[in-house]
Amino acid sequence: MKHTVHAVEIPEQLTVDAIKEKYWDNYVLVTNAKTGGTAGIVRYYCYANEPELTSLIMEMDKDEVTYGECLIYYVGPGRGFLGVYV
Repeated sequence: MKHTVHAVEIPEQLTVDAIKEKYWDNYVLVTNAKTGGTAGIVRYYCYANEPELTSLIMEMDKDEVTYGECLIYYVGPGRGFLGVYV
């Protein structure tokens, strides 16, 4: 079953706690990630780790000046299998 990848309308720098509060039980694509942590700017989110997220992060990785370090990770109670569990 394909899940919709949602673009964040107004991306903003968020702390880990704010990301948990807003995007719990979703995969998030974060740009401008802080070194050694998962805080950053959530650009996209989805209930599942859809291939579309991988395509998006690959494009953003090409522009390190704008997007910095990019990550995809699951925010939730343990249903994720890739990335960082917060």
